[in-house]
Amino acid sequence: MVFNNREYIYADDDNSRYLLSNSIKKHIVKKYKKYSDVVVFCIGTDRATGDSLGPLVGTKLTKMGVNNVIGTIDRPVHAINIEEKINHLYNYYNNPLVLAVDACLGIYNHIGSMSVWAGSLSPGAGISKKLRAVGDISITGIVNKWSTNGIVQLQSTRLSIVMNMSEIIADSIYDALIKKDIWP
Repeated sequence: MVFNNREYIYADDDNSRYLLSNSIKKHIVKKYKKYSDVVVFCIGTDRATGDSLGPLVGTKLTKMGVNNVIGTIDRPVHAINIEEKINHLYNYYNNPLVLAVDACLGIYNHIGSMSVWAGSLSPGAGISKKLRAVGDISITGIVNKWSTNGIVQLQSTRLSIVMNMSEIIADSIYDALIKKDIWP
């Protein structure tokens, strides 16, 4: 489904891994030659179920043997340390292509869907925080509906939605990068 010039891939679609992986590949092919490193930057915290999507993806990728991952359950990237982690990213890696992964809130019909686009994402936007944008390619999972009280929405998100999407996103990133020999 396409909405606001973004393709939404639903986690309950039997082809979701294939569709998401292909979408990631398309964006990488357009940008890859300009960069020296590929880094997955996973944003979120395990202190709110809905916000744990990014760290779960980072943890799964690390367990798969992927090295260039920032943001895991044990070492999350969250509102308090994101500026430090972004600075580390650009100081440590040489000209990185950054795949930013984060949970987000959206319209009810998009809950359980994932989206990929070229460009950065704005962490914390769903809870009215103004944090530094990050990413050359962004991947989000819509974990719950947007409301004026986004914190409550993130805290009351069903864990099954987050776990399912984190597995699909991690598998899709792995397929798009590792299997295609793009990853260093």
